Amino acid sequence: MDHASLKDLDEKGFLSPALELVKAKLRSTRRKKFEDVEAASRVAQQLVMGAGVYQNASDKVASLILFHKAVRSCQAAVLLCERGLVVDAQTLTRSAVESLFHAVALINDPAVFVQMGKYGDTEEKKQAVGMIRSLSELGLTEQNVGDLSEVISRAEGPASKFSTYEAARIADLLPLYETVYRGLSAVASHATLRSMDSSLEIRDGNAFLLTGPSEYHLDFTLGLLKVCFEVSSSKLREHFIFET
Repeated sequence: MDHASLKDLDEKGFLSPALELVKAKLRSTRRKKFEDVEAASRVAQQLVMGAGVYQNASDKVASLILFHKAVRSCQAAVLLCERGLVVDAQTLTRSAVESLFHAVALINDPAVFVQMGKYGDTEEKKQAVGMIRSLSELGLTEQNVGDLSEVISRAEGPASKFSTYEAARIADLLPLYETVYRGLSAVASHATLRSMDSSLEIRDGNAFLLTGPSEYHLDFTLGLLKVCFEVSSSKLREHFIFET
Protein backbone atom coordinates (compact mmCIF):
# COMPACT_ATOMS: atom_id res chain seq x y z
CA MET A 1 0.00 0.00 0.00
CA ASP A 2 1.46 3.38 -0.99
CA HIS A 3 2.02 6.34 1.35
CA ALA A 4 -1.10 8.21 0.17
CA SER A 5 -3.31 5.18 0.86
CA LEU A 6 -1.80 4.70 4.31
CA LYS A 7 -2.31 8.39 5.10
CA ASP A 8 -5.94 8.21 3.94
CA LEU A 9 -6.47 5.12 6.08
CA ASP A 10 -5.00 6.89 9.10
CA GLU A 11 -7.27 9.89 8.53
CA LYS A 12 -10.52 8.08 7.72
CA GLY A 13 -10.09 4.73 9.41
CA PHE A 14 -12.14 1.88 8.04
CA LEU A 15 -14.25 4.27 5.94
CA SER A 16 -11.24 4.95 3.75
CA PRO A 17 -11.43 3.90 0.07
CA ALA A 18 -7.99 2.37 0.70
CA LEU A 19 -9.83 -0.60 2.22
CA GLU A 20 -10.43 -1.79 -1.34
CA LEU A 21 -6.66 -2.29 -1.63
CA VAL A 22 -6.72 -4.32 1.58
CA LYS A 23 -9.58 -6.39 0.22
CA ALA A 24 -7.72 -7.10 -3.02
CA LYS A 25 -4.61 -8.18 -1.11
CA LEU A 26 -6.42 -10.46 1.33
CA ARG A 27 -8.55 -12.00 -1.41
CA SER A 28 -5.35 -12.76 -3.31
CA THR A 29 -3.28 -14.19 -0.46
CA ARG A 30 -6.18 -16.26 0.92
CA ARG A 31 -8.03 -17.09 -2.26
CA LYS A 32 -8.81 -20.71 -1.30
CA LYS A 33 -10.08 -19.77 2.16
CA PHE A 34 -12.48 -17.20 0.74
CA GLU A 35 -13.60 -19.51 -2.07
CA ASP A 36 -14.39 -22.27 0.45
CA VAL A 37 -16.43 -20.05 2.75
CA GLU A 38 -18.27 -18.49 -0.20
CA ALA A 39 -19.16 -21.93 -1.55
CA ALA A 40 -20.62 -22.86 1.85
CA SER A 41 -22.47 -19.54 1.92
CA ARG A 42 -23.95 -20.17 -1.51
CA VAL A 43 -25.42 -23.51 -0.41
CA ALA A 44 -26.89 -22.05 2.79
CA GLN A 45 -28.34 -19.07 0.92
CA GLN A 46 -30.05 -21.27 -1.65
CA LEU A 47 -31.49 -23.52 1.05
CA VAL A 48 -32.86 -20.58 3.02
CA MET A 49 -34.44 -19.13 -0.10
CA GLY A 50 -35.86 -22.48 -1.17
CA ALA A 51 -37.21 -23.67 2.17
CA GLY A 52 -40.95 -23.96 2.54
CA VAL A 53 -43.07 -24.17 5.69
CA TYR A 54 -46.69 -24.81 6.51
CA GLN A 55 -48.44 -21.45 6.74
CA ASN A 56 -49.97 -22.14 10.16
CA ALA A 57 -46.70 -23.33 11.71
CA SER A 58 -45.57 -20.20 13.55
CA ASP A 59 -42.62 -21.98 15.10
CA LYS A 60 -41.31 -23.07 11.69
CA VAL A 61 -41.78 -19.59 10.22
CA ALA A 62 -39.86 -18.08 13.14
CA SER A 63 -37.18 -20.72 12.76
CA LEU A 64 -36.70 -19.96 9.07
CA ILE A 65 -36.41 -16.24 9.81
CA LEU A 66 -33.66 -16.97 12.34
CA PHE A 67 -31.87 -19.25 9.87
CA HIS A 68 -31.88 -16.37 7.43
CA LYS A 69 -30.55 -14.06 10.13
CA ALA A 70 -27.74 -16.53 10.87
CA VAL A 71 -26.76 -16.81 7.20
CA ARG A 72 -26.97 -13.06 6.69
CA SER A 73 -24.79 -12.38 9.74
CA CYS A 74 -22.20 -14.86 8.49
CA GLN A 75 -22.17 -13.20 5.08
CA ALA A 76 -21.70 -9.80 6.72
CA ALA A 77 -18.80 -11.27 8.71
CA VAL A 78 -17.15 -12.42 5.47
CA LEU A 79 -17.39 -8.86 4.14
CA LEU A 80 -15.64 -7.64 7.28
CA CYS A 81 -12.96 -10.34 7.04
CA GLU A 82 -11.96 -9.31 3.54
CA ARG A 83 -11.36 -5.78 4.79
CA GLY A 84 -9.25 -6.77 7.79
CA LEU A 85 -11.96 -6.16 10.39
CA VAL A 86 -11.48 -9.61 11.88
CA VAL A 87 -12.54 -8.99 15.49
CA ASP A 88 -15.71 -7.31 14.29
CA ALA A 89 -16.33 -10.31 12.04
CA GLN A 90 -15.96 -12.55 15.08
CA THR A 91 -18.62 -10.53 16.91
CA LEU A 92 -21.01 -11.09 14.01
CA THR A 93 -20.09 -14.78 13.91
CA ARG A 94 -21.11 -15.09 17.56
CA SER A 95 -24.41 -13.39 16.75
CA ALA A 96 -24.89 -15.80 13.85
CA VAL A 97 -24.49 -18.94 15.97
CA GLU A 98 -26.85 -17.47 18.57
CA SER A 99 -29.51 -17.15 15.87
CA LEU A 100 -28.69 -20.67 14.72
CA PHE A 101 -29.21 -22.10 18.23
CA HIS A 102 -32.64 -20.52 18.48
CA ALA A 103 -33.58 -21.50 14.93
CA VAL A 104 -32.89 -25.19 15.60
CA ALA A 105 -34.38 -25.07 19.11
CA LEU A 106 -37.68 -23.87 17.62
CA ILE A 107 -37.71 -26.96 15.42
CA ASN A 108 -36.76 -29.42 18.14
CA ASP A 109 -39.28 -28.04 20.64
CA PRO A 110 -42.17 -25.86 19.39
CA ALA A 111 -42.75 -24.69 23.00
CA VAL A 112 -39.62 -22.57 22.56
CA PHE A 113 -41.73 -20.14 20.50
CA VAL A 114 -43.77 -19.20 23.59
CA GLN A 115 -40.67 -19.13 25.80
CA MET A 116 -38.92 -16.75 23.44
CA GLY A 117 -41.99 -14.50 23.37
CA LYS A 118 -42.21 -14.35 27.15
CA TYR A 119 -38.49 -13.74 27.51
CA GLY A 120 -38.69 -10.91 24.98
CA ASP A 121 -41.51 -9.31 26.98
CA THR A 122 -39.46 -9.63 30.17
CA GLU A 123 -36.42 -7.95 28.61
CA GLU A 124 -38.52 -5.13 27.12
CA LYS A 125 -40.10 -4.60 30.55
CA LYS A 126 -36.64 -4.18 32.08
CA GLN A 127 -35.79 -1.58 29.45
CA ALA A 128 -39.06 0.30 29.91
CA VAL A 129 -38.67 0.40 33.70
CA GLY A 130 -35.09 1.62 33.32
CA MET A 131 -36.08 4.32 30.85
CA ILE A 132 -38.79 5.66 33.15
CA ARG A 133 -36.37 5.62 36.08
CA SER A 134 -33.44 7.25 34.31
CA LEU A 135 -35.21 9.60 31.90
CA SER A 136 -38.12 10.84 34.02
CA GLU A 137 -36.36 14.15 34.69
CA LEU A 138 -35.02 14.50 31.15
CA GLY A 139 -38.20 15.29 29.28
CA LEU A 140 -40.38 12.18 29.20
CA THR A 141 -43.93 13.19 28.37
CA GLU A 142 -47.07 11.63 29.83
CA GLN A 143 -47.55 9.90 26.47
CA ASN A 144 -44.02 8.49 26.68
CA VAL A 145 -44.67 7.15 30.16
CA GLY A 146 -48.00 5.71 29.05
CA ASP A 147 -46.39 3.91 26.11
CA LEU A 148 -43.65 2.52 28.33
CA SER A 149 -46.18 1.43 30.92
CA GLU A 150 -48.01 -0.51 28.22
CA VAL A 151 -44.77 -2.33 27.42
CA ILE A 152 -44.37 -3.14 31.13
CA SER A 153 -47.92 -4.51 31.33
CA ARG A 154 -47.21 -7.07 28.61
CA ALA A 155 -44.79 -8.86 30.92
CA GLU A 156 -47.22 -9.63 33.73
CA GLY A 157 -46.40 -12.51 36.02
CA PRO A 158 -43.01 -13.92 37.02
CA ALA A 159 -40.00 -12.94 34.95
CA SER A 160 -39.15 -15.35 32.14
CA LYS A 161 -35.61 -16.45 31.40
CA PHE A 162 -34.65 -18.28 28.21
CA SER A 163 -30.91 -18.25 27.79
CA THR A 164 -28.77 -18.84 24.74
CA TYR A 165 -27.33 -21.86 26.58
CA GLU A 166 -30.83 -23.32 26.89
CA ALA A 167 -31.47 -22.73 23.20
CA ALA A 168 -28.19 -24.47 22.32
CA ARG A 169 -29.05 -27.39 24.61
CA ILE A 170 -32.47 -27.89 23.05
CA ALA A 171 -30.89 -27.55 19.60
CA ASP A 172 -28.34 -30.24 20.52
CA LEU A 173 -25.58 -27.82 19.57
CA LEU A 174 -23.80 -27.45 22.90
CA PRO A 175 -20.35 -28.21 21.41
CA LEU A 176 -20.79 -25.18 19.15
CA TYR A 177 -21.92 -23.15 22.15
CA GLU A 178 -18.99 -24.13 24.36
CA THR A 179 -16.39 -23.48 21.65
CA VAL A 180 -17.52 -20.82 19.19
CA TYR A 181 -20.07 -18.87 21.23
CA ARG A 182 -18.18 -18.79 24.53
CA GLY A 183 -14.83 -18.33 22.83
CA LEU A 184 -15.92 -15.38 20.73
CA SER A 185 -17.61 -13.80 23.75
CA ALA A 186 -14.22 -13.44 25.40
CA VAL A 187 -12.01 -12.56 22.44
CA ALA A 188 -14.34 -10.34 20.44
CA SER A 189 -17.83 -9.44 21.66
CA HIS A 190 -17.23 -8.37 25.25
CA ALA A 191 -14.95 -5.69 26.69
CA THR A 192 -12.44 -8.12 28.17
CA LEU A 193 -8.66 -7.99 28.43
CA ARG A 194 -8.45 -10.83 25.92
CA SER A 195 -10.43 -8.80 23.40
CA MET A 196 -7.52 -6.35 23.32
CA ASP A 197 -5.08 -8.93 21.95
CA SER A 198 -5.73 -8.10 18.32
CA SER A 199 -5.09 -4.40 18.92
CA LEU A 200 -1.73 -4.69 20.66
CA GLU A 201 1.66 -5.85 19.48
CA ILE A 202 4.65 -6.32 21.76
CA ARG A 203 8.03 -5.57 20.17
CA ASP A 204 11.26 -5.40 22.14
CA GLY A 205 9.32 -5.16 25.36
CA ASN A 206 7.20 -2.23 24.17
CA ALA A 207 3.48 -2.23 23.42
CA PHE A 208 2.26 -0.78 20.11
CA LEU A 209 -1.36 0.02 19.30
CA LEU A 210 -2.59 -1.55 16.05
CA THR A 211 -5.39 0.51 14.54
CA GLY A 212 -5.61 -0.57 10.91
CA PRO A 213 -6.71 -3.69 9.02
CA SER A 214 -5.48 -6.91 10.56
CA GLU A 215 -4.91 -10.51 9.52
CA TYR A 216 -4.89 -11.66 13.14
CA HIS A 217 -6.91 -14.90 13.33
CA LEU A 218 -8.30 -14.29 9.84
CA ASP A 219 -7.97 -17.92 8.70
CA PHE A 220 -9.45 -19.14 11.98
CA THR A 221 -12.45 -16.83 11.62
CA LEU A 222 -13.12 -17.84 8.02
CA GLY A 223 -13.04 -21.45 9.21
CA LEU A 224 -15.65 -20.71 11.89
CA LEU A 225 -17.87 -19.03 9.32
CA LYS A 226 -17.63 -22.05 7.04
CA VAL A 227 -18.74 -24.27 9.94
CA CYS A 228 -21.69 -21.97 10.70
CA PHE A 229 -22.82 -22.04 7.06
CA GLU A 230 -22.47 -25.83 6.91
CA VAL A 231 -24.38 -26.50 10.14
CA SER A 232 -27.13 -24.15 8.97
CA SER A 233 -27.36 -26.01 5.66
CA SER A 234 -27.47 -29.39 7.37
CA LYS A 235 -30.30 -28.37 9.70
CA LEU A 236 -32.26 -26.70 6.90
CA ARG A 237 -32.11 -29.86 4.79
CA GLU A 238 -33.16 -31.94 7.77
CA HIS A 239 -36.20 -29.97 8.84
CA PHE A 240 -37.70 -27.99 5.95
CA ILE A 241 -39.69 -28.75 2.81
CA PHE A 242 -37.93 -28.43 -0.55
CA GLU A 243 -39.53 -28.84 -3.96
CA THR A 244 -38.05 -31.63 -6.04
